[in-house]
Amino acid sequence: MKQSVFLFLFALGSLVAQVPDYFPLVPGSTWVYRTTGGMSPLTIRVGEPILRQGKLFFALDGYTSSRLYVSSALTRWDERTEREAPFLSFDGREFPSPFGTCNQIGTAHKDDQEYRGPVGISSAARVIRYSPGICADTGLTREVFVPWLGLVQRAETSILGERTADLIYAQIGGFTYIQEPGISFSLNATVNEKTLSARIVLQNRTAQDLTLDFASGQIYDFQIRDSRGEVIYTWSSTRLFPQATQRRVIRGEEVWFESIPIDTLRPGEYSIEGRLVNSGAKRFSASSTFSLQ
Repeated sequence: MKQSVFLFLFALGSLVAQVPDYFPLVPGSTWVYRTTGGMSPLTIRVGEPILRQGKLFFALDGYTSSRLYVSSALTRWDERTEREAPFLSFDGREFPSPFGTCNQIGTAHKDDQEYRGPVGISSAARVIRYSPGICADTGLTREVFVPWLGLVQRAETSILGERTADLIYAQIGGFTYIQEPGISFSLNATVNEKTLSARIVLQNRTAQDLTLDFASGQIYDFQIRDSRGEVIYTWSSTRLFPQATQRRVIRGEEVWFESIPIDTLRPGEYSIEGRLVNSGAKRFSASSTFSLQ
């Protein structure tokens, strides 16, 4: 299952690009990572593009502590200098890390490397290693990218040793992949006159039960973002939930549906994210875009 997903991504990439795309910048795409060693939870999202000097730069949240605007050529727009600057490079050339705090320099290994992790196996991964910079005991040490899937692993050093973030979930251009074979999570959103019909589906096609624990009576949540990536609506913000833990055992398919009012939204491009709010390492989230005329 995991290897077939990588084969699908490689086949998709061969149809749309001659050069491997190590960071797919598709609006609405989401990557979720499992972290170790006390590293902060990591989720990366791609938002809508902006136009700067005739070039599109996509909003990128979560990759660093502040929002970046990144082009498909893997450059970034520097709002401070109002100029284009390097973001990533996979051809062996050095580039300044966008994290900035330690003045680190990144260099990609020129040859493909093997990657093995929660999302599967790839023999075409590229590894970027970072110099210590001015931070001797803290900072980024390496990142691993798989073509047409993106960042699959990040490692950094701390005073307590190395800590890592490993990809466990990705939703890219309508394709959703979760680490467990036979388990999928999807979101379907349909615009009506004054409402948005949002339907999320969790499918467990394995022979084993999928057990999820929740800290309260809330099972799921929805958020709507505008074209700038700003959250303008959160479904749970106006609701009260029983403050009692609960456990759900998923066998087969579970469906949740909500009708969300959108009559106050202006015409434009939006994205909606649906997710489960369960505790533990497993995370289920999916996004979709919609337009209002």
